[in-house]
Formats: sequence, C-alpha cells, structure tokens
Amino acid sequence: MKVLNLIWGFTLGAGIDKCFLTYARLGEVDKEVEVLSVCINLQNLNSHIEPLREIGAEFINIKSRTDFSWVNKLKELVDREQLDIIFTHGFNGAIVVLIERLFKGVKLPVVFSYHGLYNPPTPSRKFIAPVFNGLPIWIYKHLAKKVVSVSDDSGRQLITRGVPPSKVVTVYNGIKDICTDTKVEMNNDVVNIVSCSRIDAIKGLDVLLDALAILRDKGLMFHYYMIGEGPELDSLKKHCASLNLNDYVTFASYQTNIAEWLNGADIFTITSYQENHSIAVLEAMRAGKAIVATNVGGNGESIRDSYEGYLVPAGDTDALADALEKQIKNGDLRLRFGDMARKRFVNLFTEEVMMKSLVKVLKS
Repeated sequence: MKVLNLIWGFTLGAGIDKCFLTYARLGEVDKEVEVLSVCINLQNLNSHIEPLREIGAEFINIKSRTDFSWVNKLKELVDREQLDIIFTHGFNGAIVVLIERLFKGVKLPVVFSYHGLYNPPTPSRKFIAPVFNGLPIWIYKHLAKKVVSVSDDSGRQLITRGVPPSKVVTVYNGIKDICTDTKVEMNNDVVNIVSCSRIDAIKGLDVLLDALAILRDKGLMFHYYMIGEGPELDSLKKHCASLNLNDYVTFASYQTNIAEWLNGADIFTITSYQENHSIAVLEAMRAGKAIVATNVGGNGESIRDSYEGYLVPAGDTDALADALEKQIKNGDLRLRFGDMARKRFVNLFTEEVMMKSLVKVLKS
C-alpha cells in the first residue's frame, strides 16, 4: 500500500506538524506500507522546514496562499506515484482534497486526521473561521473513508456536527519513548515550573501569570519557564512586568531540546482554553513530571485528576494557583504524580502504539 502523507504548510513546534513527522514513518511498523510525505510549502512564511528534509519529504513550493500552482503539481505527483490512498491533516488538508477532487478528478480514498477547530491566530483572520470549521465537516461527510480523531472529545465534536459515527475513529497521538539523563540546569533551591506551547491567546498563559502572582504573594519559592514563540509573547512580557514577576519568570523562546528542559523541571503546566490531544502533555508524561492541566478537550483523557496531576477549569486563576500550590509544597506528591504519568504514557501514548493503530485504519 502506497500512502500519500500530505500537509499544507509547516509550523515548527505545532502539534499537527509533529504528528506529520511521525506519520511519515508508518512503514516502520508495517513493511507493506510505503509512505510518501509531501508538504505544500508556502515560501512567504519562511518556515523552518529542516525537519521535513530530514524525513525525505517532497515539497510543492508556492509563493503564497494565492498561488494555486500547487493544484496541477499535486495532480501530476498523484499520477506519477501510483498511490493507493491519501492521508491528510487538518482543515487545510481537507480543502486541498476537495479542490483536487473538483478540478482534477482525483478520486483516491482519503483518510483525514482531525486535530480540532481552527482558532484564528489574529483578529484579522476571524472572518475565515466559519469556513475553515464548517467546510471540512461537509468534506468529511461526503469524501472521507475514515476521519482519525486524536481524542474521544474531538470525535464527539465531529459526530455532533454531523459526521457519521461509522467514519470516526480515535487514535491518540503518540511520541517516541526517548530517554536522556541530560537536563537543563535550573535553580535547585526553588520548584521549577515549565510550559511548552505556541504563545497564542488560546493557551491561557496570561491566566498562568496571574496565578503565579498569587503564589508569589504567598511567599512560595518557584521559578517559571515559558517555552515557545508566538503572537502573544510581547503582550505576556508586558503583563509579567506589570505583575512584578520578572524575577520569577524566564521567557525561554523556542527550544529544540524539550526533553532536557522537562528533565530539569519539577512541574509541567498547560493552561489552554482548548486542546485536542496535546503533544506537550505527552512529552511531560514521558519525562515523568507532575502535571497541572486545564480540563479541556483531550487533556482529561491523557491524565486523570489526582492520579497523574491535577485538572482545573480553564480560565480559573484561583483553581490553577491552588493546584500549583499543592504540588509546589509537596515533593512526595510530585514524585507520585510523575511516576503515574510515566507509566500511563508507556501503556497508552507511545509512538509505536499510535503508528500501529493508524496502519490498521489505513488498511481497513
């Protein structure tokens, strides 16, 4: 079976793009599967695409979103490669498949991966959200062989919006079980807290800073490292300064050695208003870290409240501060949560488990 693993654009650090890199290697768990990974690459974004080169991906380069030369190029690739099935991702992938079907007559079976609703990164793009969230549902209903949801919560969203339940299957994200003793050196005299995400408003990091201000006022000893880049970074730096938290917070920018940062940390936190099945949470579980997460999307499927960490309502500053306080004050609790998180990761969320499940879907 020859599979076209297709993505529109690439954002280093984004969950869907991390998954794409793993999908490229499905042939490792089933020798009957050959994967051709292709990225429609928007050159005006100047994306860091070295990870794609490392997996041997092919590129269909376009100047911008208004450059539709990809339509013919993709059709030529499909004809040349004698593919059996298309496996594509997110709302952009669904729209690409529709255009190829309507204008080029490409009628290969398609499996879509669904990673949740489109959240506009800027106010100027809010007007397209109804299209990006509505049109893929129609496409899934009419063109999909299967839709792979990355969490049961996401699958329920699809079914509620009209996708037939027979087409929806949950395959949790999985990541490689790498082990390293190397760690980023942090202050051993305080409890070190880490988050790792794109710095968007949807991530609720302003709420986290507000919670940390509460903990600072209580005299708790901690330091927080915000890892990531994004449009809200400057605003959050100003908010941090306004709270007089600069001595307690490090803005660590984008990092490639997340496992080493997690090894140095005591607590991992994720404060999003929306998640589907967070890769960042899985990385923290793999590292055996105590977790504080908002109870949204698939977060509650990854960790269980009071087993691997605490789940708190999104946007609830006091609940977030309370959960962090309990872990900051109790080292034994952190170790117990971390040990449980590591065991749950190994049982449910490794890369191998995910890849084997995806192959079954593609071959079904």
